[in-house]
Amino acid sequence: MIKKENRLKKNKHFNYIYKHGENVKTKFVALAYIKAKIKPFKVGFSVSNKIGKSVVRNKVKRRMRASFNEMYTLVDRRYNYIFVAREGIENLEQLDIKAQMLDAVKKAGLLNENN
Repeated sequence: MIKKENRLKKNKHFNYIYKHGENVKTKFVALAYIKAKIKPFKVGFSVSNKIGKSVVRNKVKRRMRASFNEMYTLVDRRYNYIFVAREGIENLEQLDIKAQMLDAVKKAGLLNENN
């Protein structure tokens, strides 16, 4: 489970990262990121109404959170992240979602140097 201090919650923080951060896209996941000004780093998840009804959106968000928990040690903790689900992600399995998220982090060059 993502610690409370590592969760990105406020709409203004999401908007700041979208406006000033950089973006990377894979087929099913988009990643917005920006260098964190204060510690600890933050991570947020966004699932649009286009993905489906609330049950489906919440399922996708839970899977994305679980995937991030598994790759927590692999990401560079000097950045804040927003993972955005893209259409079609609702049909993927847990491992595929993790692979898409990891691919987005690799594309952005934000894998932890120690691993």
